Amino acid sequence: MASGTLVTCLAGVGAAAVLRVLYWASQFVLYHFWRPSKPLTAYKRTSGDSYALITGASAGIGLAIARAIVRQGFGVVLLGHLPDELASAAKSLNPPLVRTLVVNASTATPEELSAAVEAISDLNISILVNNVGGFPMADPPIRPLSTLSTAEVDGFVDMNARFMARLTNLVLPLLSSKSTRQNHERSLILNVSSAGRVGMPWIVMYSATKAFNYAFSMGLSRELEDDPATAHIDCLAVAPGEVQSQANVMAEGAVTADEFGSYVVGGIDGAVKRKWREVRPYWGHDLQLGLMDRVLPDSMLTHFSREELREKKVMWDAIMAKRR
Repeated sequence: MASGTLVTCLAGVGAAAVLRVLYWASQFVLYHFWRPSKPLTAYKRTSGDSYALITGASAGIGLAIARAIVRQGFGVVLLGHLPDELASAAKSLNPPLVRTLVVNASTATPEELSAAVEAISDLNISILVNNVGGFPMADPPIRPLSTLSTAEVDGFVDMNARFMARLTNLVLPLLSSKSTRQNHERSLILNVSSAGRVGMPWIVMYSATKAFNYAFSMGLSRELEDDPATAHIDCLAVAPGEVQSQANVMAEGAVTADEFGSYVVGGIDGAVKRKWREVRPYWGHDLQLGLMDRVLPDSMLTHFSREELREKKVMWDAIMAKRR
């Protein structure tokens, strides 16, 4: 009797596990391979032009996301710290609705940031993309924490975490204006995190600040949906893996920045529909992070992360040796 009950229980657990895997597989396929033909329509304003404010937008992933958003009929505000590069990026987009904001994410004071946001307060900002981030340190960027100066440690926090939090705080009133609520219009915040949020050796500060991006986005999403005055604002953490970009020249064979930008824009509607708080727009990254988050034991995750970073560390050490 007891044996039969045990077998029944084990069969039930097995069936539940199989159903869970089948559900995950179906959602994976539906999300990644059935994308809307006109994404982001929900974030267009009913009167006037709609704009997206994108940080770190003069090159790389930020500019790629800007291109994909422009293709959907939005105007864009490109924020970056290099005036010439920003001007070139704006020219490459070539729509009538492009503005630029020259702001240094590492050094901007609260007053400078407030002035920048005030300068675009006349626009219908419906999307904020917190993309700016990187390795504000001397080369090589892959090295032990003990070799960083205190200024370099602070630089990671300033660029990758503090700037995003301050800017979001200032832009939220634009995304939740009275007219927006009255017209039942939606707004969107995208916070670009990284697969590195799990904690990677030799890029400890980068991983830590990307984990901050993730937690910031999770908490803000839950907070916004709880208040009727802000429940119309969708907030998602975007989790890329390796992407070929201006800042990641060693990601040979990975998805390109332009491809990733298209995946991001094409994947927002499906993620919001499923009430996700984190989106992994590219299917390869989704598989990678799924393994890291749910399958691999810490010993294997540690091994693979060390080997991946060790290989890049060796490449950087060779580059640095040639410079001497």
